Order: sequence, then structure tokens, then C-alpha cells
Amino acid sequence: MTSEDQQLLRDLEALLANMEPGSEAMPAVVAALKDALRAERAVAYGVEVGPERYHATYSHCAGFPQSPNVLAEVLDEFLPGVGDPWGYFDPAHPAPPQRNHALRFRPLAETTQSEPPLYAAGSEPWELLGIPAEQWARTLERVTARTGTLYRRLGLDHMAQLRTLVCEGATLLGWVGAFRTEPFTERDELLLQSLTPALQRRLAMDTRLREAGLLGSALEAALEALGRPAWVVTATGRVVHTNKAGRQRLDDDARGLAAQVRDCLRSVPGAGPLFSSSLRSPGLPDHFLVLDPGPPPDHTARVRRLALRWALTAREIQVLEHVVQGETNKAIAAHLGCAERTVEVHVTHLLNKAQVESRSALISRFFQAA
Repeated sequence: MTSEDQQLLRDLEALLANMEPGSEAMPAVVAALKDALRAERAVAYGVEVGPERYHATYSHCAGFPQSPNVLAEVLDEFLPGVGDPWGYFDPAHPAPPQRNHALRFRPLAETTQSEPPLYAAGSEPWELLGIPAEQWARTLERVTARTGTLYRRLGLDHMAQLRTLVCEGATLLGWVGAFRTEPFTERDELLLQSLTPALQRRLAMDTRLREAGLLGSALEAALEALGRPAWVVTATGRVVHTNKAGRQRLDDDARGLAAQVRDCLRSVPGAGPLFSSSLRSPGLPDHFLVLDPGPPPDHTARVRRLALRWALTAREIQVLEHVVQGETNKAIAAHLGCAERTVEVHVTHLLNKAQVESRSALISRFFQAA
């Protein structure tokens, strides 16, 4: 690639990487890709495998007379039933040669048995597309009929096409490509191919964010059921979701709460009353569930009974009181003024005396004890 094309690639990669998660990066990327490829139209869309047929999940376009929503509706109308190929690929399981591979296609109106669809030399088109040779004639017939109808409706049948099936493993994340009257060149193919890894990272993250959005109502109900102030925050402490009790705390003292949340995320022992738990999903930045558990319950009587039953030392009793409140060894060491390794030894003794194998089993045994 020329230095100008390398700069174009860097700009596109930066656009994909730098927009905040959850923001709509793809419309801007599709528009920039259209310009970088000197195309007349560009589009990115997703396909979901439903119980009976495929559905369009999203659509971002540039240069089309239709809006993205209308284009998604048109695509959805033409997508086939589950198990049937769509164009030259199966949305449920794209052939390995097509995954994350930029390909240049002739205009559909010009594609015949004697004029194969791909601008490529050295291999048969069915090999480049991962289609069995014996199915090739039937594939061309199907594409000409079903896909041809869609392309004529959108005014694409006389345009050349450059596209990549952005995949994560065998899962299709999105169809990304462009159309123009003049054939695309090797330069265009190389540019899209080089951009595909960045497209894969972004579309994987966007897919997980959409799935997380579908669970938003369930998350809200779960947080309300806790009955205590709770917040979902980013690694920097920015609150992205809260329940009613948590919202009240924010309204009462946003600055003080922000400081407590930051201390909690930094795991400062004894810095505040909050408890945090990491929320991790592949491809997404870390988030945290921060909870105000309220004042610790008084377990004095239960601790006293179990201390006798398990023959605990005075120090083991102190450690047990903190363990059942969910504190870490580091936090317990800070409370008791001893080394973290010392706390680990006491916890091991507690496990042995309670005849359990894990910290969680010890806590469970503690609360189940009569």
C-alpha cells in the first residue's frame, strides 16, 4: 500500500478502536470506508439465526437512498429460511475460505457460468468460496434468482462488489462491503483485508453490548431485588446502571459516593463500606458491580457456639467473624494488624476444623449451623 493508503488504514482503525463502547461507531466507519474505497455505496449488516429463518439484526449504510432501518427491513424480507444459503454463503456457518477474507465480485448482472463472479486468478471460484464443485451451478442459479431480485430492487445489480464476512470463529458478526460501477482493484481488496481484524474486534464488542442490552430488564430487576444500594460502574468509577436505592444515594451525595466507589475498586482495605465484584465478558472492557451491603449482621451468638463446637482459638474466632462477612484475606489482615500470610494460615485451620474444602463452603456451613 502507498503511504496515503497506510494513513487511511490507520485512520479507519483508530475510528474503530477509539469510539467509546456502546457508541455507534459503525455508521461513521461505513461512511469513511465508502470514501476510502472510492465507492458509491457501502453497507455493514448483521444476520441472526432464528428458529425458522434468518433475520437482519442491524444495518449501517452510506450512499443508499434508503435509510438504515428501511434497508434492514428490505434485507430481512429477502433472507432465507434456516439451512438455506444466502448469496454465496451460509449465514449460520460461513465456509472457512470466506471468513475474514476480502473478495472482489463482478456485477451480478454480468455473472454467468463463463463469467465467474470473482475477480481472482489461479483458483476456481467455488474453491475460493468453499462451495463444492458439484453445487456450483445450483448456487449460481439461486444467487441469480433470489439475490438478483434484491440487488435489482436496491439498484446494485450492475455494480461491482467488494466485501468481507467478518467472523469470530464460525460465527458471522457482520457483512461489510461496498459497491461501485467500476471494478474494485487489488489496492481496494488489500485495504479492506487489512482493516478486517479491527472490524472483527469492534463488531465482536458491539455484538456483546447488544446482547447485554437485551438483558437490561433482567439486570434492573435483579438489582432491585437486592434491596440494597447497587451500581454497575466502569473501571474509572463511572456509574452506568443503578437501582432505585443506589440512585437515591447518588442524589444525596454523588461526590462522596464517587470517592467510596474509587476506593472500593482500588481494593483499599477498610476504606469504606462498599463491596465490589468484577463483571467480565470477552471483548468488552471490565465493569464492576458495587454493592452497599449495609451494616454487618450480628453473628456473635453463632460464632460463640461454633467456636466451642470447632475448638477455635481466639485468633481463629476473629478471622471467622471477618470471613463470614465476605472480606478478603488482605482486608482481614488490615483489620487485625497482621500479615496476609498469617490470615491464610488461620483460614486453613478454620477449613480443617469445620471439615470443609473451600472458603465458600465454610461460609455456607456457618450459616447452616443450628
